[in-house]
Amino acid sequence: MKLERTEAIVLHTWPSRERDKMVVFLTPDHGKVKGWAYGARGIRSRFGAALEPLAKIRVGYAERESEEAVRIESAELIRSLFPAQQNLVSSIAATYIAETVDTFASSGDPAELIYRLLDRSTEALLGDVAVQSVVAYVEVWMLRLAGIFPSTKNCMQCGEPMGRPLRFDVKQEGFICESCATRDAFVISNDVADELVAIGSTPVAEYASRAISPATIFEVRSLAGSIRRSFLGHELKSFEVLASVIAR
Repeated sequence: MKLERTEAIVLHTWPSRERDKMVVFLTPDHGKVKGWAYGARGIRSRFGAALEPLAKIRVGYAERESEEAVRIESAELIRSLFPAQQNLVSSIAATYIAETVDTFASSGDPAELIYRLLDRSTEALLGDVAVQSVVAYVEVWMLRLAGIFPSTKNCMQCGEPMGRPLRFDVKQEGFICESCATRDAFVISNDVADELVAIGSTPVAEYASRAISPATIFEVRSLAGSIRRSFLGHELKSFEVLASVIAR
């Protein structure tokens, strides 16, 4: 039996049997891990509130090679997202961010950059920042880390450097220069292009504290959503829930 002890962030949980929980959590060194937390639903559970969604924890678990799920032995709470989850928009945004990461993170593979993205974006939700900006930041960066978001510097067709305005080709799902542009390409506003640059070069808390037009953030999210849906072939389950809450 292999014993591991590492920092982790809980992605989601679901009840199992009368007193147990199945927990999926993200670690920097081992990627996404699924584990049993026996007795976690009991009144006097030794886990306390450490296994709540998006809690940052120090987890100890035992792993057997023949078993898909590990056994969670201990979980010490480092940071709770509970204060942010008292706000409806922040709470649904956190769920959406967790689903986004869960969809693209791999089991068993090192995920230091994805872990850092999740850690800093959930921490940002605890501050006085624009929630939609945090969401847009995660959407773009998660696609970049997954190798899906296309380059904004070089034309995907000819490889030549691109200037402004940027053009996005719907069929090829990438940015294309003026010479290679077809009728399937549309112009990206300079405001949106500026935000893509800012997302790539600014920490999430700093980015989400900037004054950004809601229309511009909407366009950034629409572009990221188009790329994500094209890759996955479907939309994330919590996307429409978040959209309806924001629309209110």
